[in-house]
Order: sequence, then structure tokens, then C-alpha cells
Amino acid sequence: MGTFKTACAVAAAGVAGLIALKLLAALALPLLGMLFGLLGLALKVGLVAGVGYLVYRLVRRRRSEAPA
Repeated sequence: MGTFKTACAVAAAGVAGLIALKLLAALALPLLGMLFGLLGLALKVGLVAGVGYLVYRLVRRRRSEAPA
């Protein structure tokens, strides 16, 4: 009878752990996707800002080299 009680306790812990894992995945995966989306947006904004700065520097250098 004692081993049956232990087996039931282990099975209940396993089922509870599986349910907790499913709930965590249901909450964490959308948050992880949103985090990657925001990271991609920040990367795009940084890239556009970097290209804009590069163009600004090139135009500024050409103006300073132009004969007066």
C-alpha cells in the first residue's frame, strides 16, 4: 500500500509539473516573440539612423572640400 501512495504522489507531481510547463509556455512564448519583434524594430531603427548619419557625414565632407 505504501508504494502505491508513493507512485500516486510522483504521478500527481508529474501531472502538476506538466500543467505548469504548459501554462508557462503559453505565457512565455508570446512574450518572447514580442521581445524579438521589439529587438528587430530597434535594430532597423538603428540601421536607418546609421545610414542617415553616414550620408550626412559624406555630404558634409564634400561641402567642406568644395572650392569656395
